[in-house]
Amino acid sequence: MLREARKKLRTETPKNLTAHEYAIAIEVALKQEIGASRHAVKTLCKLTNASERTVQNWLAGVRGPSAVHLILLAQNFSSVRSTIMFLSGQEGRYSVGSEIIVDLLFEAIALLTQQ
Repeated sequence: MLREARKKLRTETPKNLTAHEYAIAIEVALKQEIGASRHAVKTLCKLTNASERTVQNWLAGVRGPSAVHLILLAQNFSSVRSTIMFLSGQEGRYSVGSEIIVDLLFEAIALLTQQ
């Protein structure tokens, strides 16, 4: 009879992100980029097709944007893209120069889809 010789490998589990931490991170990113005025709420509503109350919740840190809204925000705001990279643990992989490249790619995609 063979003896089981299993070793448990220690793996460091990453800190789980809570919904509240996500909402606060997006709030900070949006306020840094666009502010929290009435004009900012209207602008975000137009960009994302979200209701005013939803956008107010984002800017208050009550709730974070859903996936579709988050993608639309990331297309328009570099601070949101940076926040996503930070929250996913990828902040060190891209340099500041890559932000410019990403912006240019989004502009190119917009130009191509307008035709």
